[in-house]
Amino acid sequence: MNMIPSATPIKEPNMAISQISSGDCAAAAARAATANLLFRIESDTATIFHEKGSRTYIVHKNEINCNDNASEYFVVMEGGMAPDIRERAQITVNVSRIKDLRTLSDKVYIDTRYRNLFLQGGEGIGTAVSNLPDIKMGEYLIENNARRLIFDAVAGVVDISDGAQLLLITVSCPEGMMIAAKQPMVQTGFSGGITIMGDYGELASIHQRDITESIDAQLKRQVDIGVKSILVSPGSYCSSSIKQQLHVSLDTAIRCYNFPGYTIDAAVAAGIENMLLVGNVGKLVKLAAGIMNTNSYASDGRREIFAAHTALVGGTAIQVRTVMGCITCDEILSLLDNWGLRDRVMNSIMMAISNCVRARSQGKLRFGVALFSEEYGLLGQTMDTKNVIVKVSQEQFALSLKLK
Repeated sequence: MNMIPSATPIKEPNMAISQISSGDCAAAAARAATANLLFRIESDTATIFHEKGSRTYIVHKNEINCNDNASEYFVVMEGGMAPDIRERAQITVNVSRIKDLRTLSDKVYIDTRYRNLFLQGGEGIGTAVSNLPDIKMGEYLIENNARRLIFDAVAGVVDISDGAQLLLITVSCPEGMMIAAKQPMVQTGFSGGITIMGDYGELASIHQRDITESIDAQLKRQVDIGVKSILVSPGSYCSSSIKQQLHVSLDTAIRCYNFPGYTIDAAVAAGIENMLLVGNVGKLVKLAAGIMNTNSYASDGRREIFAAHTALVGGTAIQVRTVMGCITCDEILSLLDNWGLRDRVMNSIMMAISNCVRARSQGKLRFGVALFSEEYGLLGQTMDTKNVIVKVSQEQFALSLKLK
């Protein structure tokens, strides 16, 4: 990849400036890559705070390695202090979803604070040939403070995504071997590339407005090319079931994440005519109670919703209490199945969802909502869903052809 010129870190006005470090660069790129992977946020900068000051780094997206399963950003580093990199180098971080833990290398780093995150070195990152103060022989040369900072950078984004996704963080440096070859220590301490080093610090938080701006940008891209019927989903959960049973692909879906209410508002404001909202029951069932911010930290209510509708369709007090004792939606659905109540409960819930979405959209949007489970597939849909699917599938298919 060609180096991008003039990528010097930005100086914040009236603030003490921390030293440039490869650890900071990796953390900044990791934060940007994770935000792009989970929320489609397009980052230009990331700020690292240290005791002696802060520094804002320019981050660059590597489009060719970005998709639904991975995202890659890099920072061009120059002017680091010894013994870190003092010449120009590109610190790249790829954050990818892990589908099978058995594929991970034995050398990956883990952090006991974040059981779902794994860190490894890639091209140009060295390995220790003997035991070092915080790196064992054979491990990637990523110092402890830099590791903690990188883990924190990724975890800070994952935390607000309302899910402990399994993610692999790969740090690399294309020029790493050439840089390391010039250092005398390469003969004795390590091989294969550079060391990622630096002090521990903190990163500026991802805010709700960053996520809603991402939703706005996704919607604007479709509206600008004339789309009037949109497909919306919190994420990629149940994508295969949705494609198989509704015959629509989430490839062109607008991701609403934990903000279906905001997305409905934005769709109405943009003049959208038809909206199909599909996704996992654990997220979208909350709409039945008028919960439009579905992040579990903000609100939950899944058990209460299922329990209330179990009672509404004639469930017994014992059945209602049993539902309230469940932890997952699939647990509840299994019980309702055994009692012969699942369809009646889901019909009641879908009616409540329809009323809440209609109220939120003020009747200005023709909509369909469909709930899915990985185990049970399609669980329920609002009354007008089939008609909305016809419009949405036509326009979204045409959109997919334009985007090729």
